Order: sequence, then C-alpha cells, then structure tokens
Amino acid sequence: MDKNYTVVFPEPRKIELVESEIPEIGDNEFLLKTIVSQISMGTELTMLMGNVSEDSGWNKNFKYPVKPGYSNIAEVIKIGKNVDPAMLGKRYINGATHTKYHVANISRFENENDTMLEVPENVTNDEAVFRALCGVAMASIRAKEVRPGTVALVFGAGIVGQLVARLAKIAGAVKVIVADISDDRLSYVPKEAGFYAVNSGKVDIEQYISELTDGHKADIVYESTGNGNLVSMELKCVARRGTLIITSSPKQPSLIDMFYVSGQGITIIGAHNWAIHPKKITDDNPWNHRNDAKYILELMSHKNLHLEEMVTRHVSYKDAVSIYEQLMVERTGDLAIHFDWE
Repeated sequence: MDKNYTVVFPEPRKIELVESEIPEIGDNEFLLKTIVSQISMGTELTMLMGNVSEDSGWNKNFKYPVKPGYSNIAEVIKIGKNVDPAMLGKRYINGATHTKYHVANISRFENENDTMLEVPENVTNDEAVFRALCGVAMASIRAKEVRPGTVALVFGAGIVGQLVARLAKIAGAVKVIVADISDDRLSYVPKEAGFYAVNSGKVDIEQYISELTDGHKADIVYESTGNGNLVSMELKCVARRGTLIITSSPKQPSLIDMFYVSGQGITIIGAHNWAIHPKKITDDNPWNHRNDAKYILELMSHKNLHLEEMVTRHVSYKDAVSIYEQLMVERTGDLAIHFDWE
C-alpha cells in the first residue's frame, strides 16, 4: 500500500525523508498527488545550512523542524462531496512543500491572494513549477518600472537571477547583463540579442558596464546573489539617479557609502515578494500574487517565457537526502533541480 513521503530538515545540516499515512479529506477538501517539485536553492539551502550572520533577519526563520519547498505541481486524485468533480485529474500549482500527497480546501479559491491555479494544458510540469520563483522575480520587476530602453544589470545567475533577466527583457529592457562568478551558471543566459553574460570574477564589472553603456551604467541593478557584502560594489554599477533593487534576502548586513548614494541620487528598493505584491488590488495596482501568477502562466502558455532549458537535473524524491547533501558541498553547477514524485 502506498504511503506519503515528506522532506524534512529536523535540524541544521540534517535531511530526512519522513514516511506517513496518506492524509484523509473532508467534504470541502481534495487530495493532490505531487508530480514534480522544485528545489529553491537560495531559501532551502540557507535554511538547511543555517550559514547566516548572528544579526541577520534570516534567524527568525530558523525554527526546526522545517519542511522545505514551495514550488509544487500536483494532480487532483480524490475529492470531497462539496468539490467540483471537474477538478479530478487536473493539475494545479499550489505552493506545497516537497511531499507526495497533500490536502487543500476549496476555500483557497476564494482567497484573492492564493496562487493555487490550474495549469494550462499546453504548459509542461517542468515549466509550471517555476511559477513560485517567477513570483519572486516579478516582485523586483514590479518594484521599479522597466521602460523601453532600460539597461538592466542582474547580479547572480542562479534561478531567480535568470528569471529576473528574462522578465526584464520581456518588460522592455534593451540590454540585460547578467553577472556571476560561475561560467556554468552564465551558460544558461539566453543566447539572444540584448542579453550579455559576464564573469564578474574575471573582469572589472564597473568598467565593463560603463564601456557597454558609453559611461551611462545600468538604470536598474538587481541584487540576486544573497551576498550582502557585494552591495557596495553593486552600487558603483548603478547609473546616476538609477535604482538598486534587493531581489534576494542577503545573509548578512551590508555596509554602504550613503554619501555616494546621496550624491548619485540612487534609490534602493527592498523587493521581497511579500513586500511588493499588494494584499488588496486597486485600479492603480492590480498585480497581487494571484494576478502575477496568472500572468506568468499566460507567458508560458503563449511560449514567451522558455524555462525548461534551465532544468539541470531530474531526480527521484527517494534520493532527496543525498541530493541535499551534495548541494551543501557544491551547487554552482546546478540551476533548477526537480524532484520526480511519480
């Protein structure tokens, strides 16, 4: 008889695959079976390793045991008596952790900020599971309008940085530069006009961006590395009266020259997902979590956003413990790792 399995971090640097019974459902609930879930390299590895400074805001999130994961595509396999039978067999993005079976309530569809949405038929599981991290990236795109002709510089070529780069280009940026110290990660930057990949460990990035823009520098710089020590250097790449957007959640405080910031008229925006998306939609800002999720799925459905190329590994959920152990040692060679639950 089948069982449920869930990935758990019982304490720092320890991973378990916990077996339990398949949950029962109530009249207003439905049972989902996960098809694929995606590892969030930043959030999950930080929670697993606990490698943050003592005065970092991250510490409030370290309450073990932790059930990691929030990027999940699952199929409805059982419904309660008050649930629409048409839902059976359909796929949903749902924000669940790395778990094989989970229960949801139909009340979630009444919450205007809930991102449980049906996956369009022409969108693959490997694409749709990026939706959650696309939401993180979209917060940074929404935080500061990208206008036609904008020069955008993204620090960090991990999943979120790659997504920010692609979405900034869709929004109208004429040049999108992605900087990282890993040539492996940089190899996933689209080979299309307007994209530039640069190894910031091998070149003077401030000089590079100045030469590329005839001295103008970048209108918007996105910090997606999670390394607070880089912020001071990143500011030097921002154009006069430009913007630095903090896409990541840095693991340590940043020491910056506020005189330089003031003199250049630079704006710094914290763009955490939950800080940018409004709780209530308005005529001026309809882009809450759900509407941005719909937008991302529409981009995927219309084939304007190609993400399957970013999947570096498919692995069985049964190998979860060994996969996380590998990632604690080395993760620069991976972008998206997807757990296969079938």
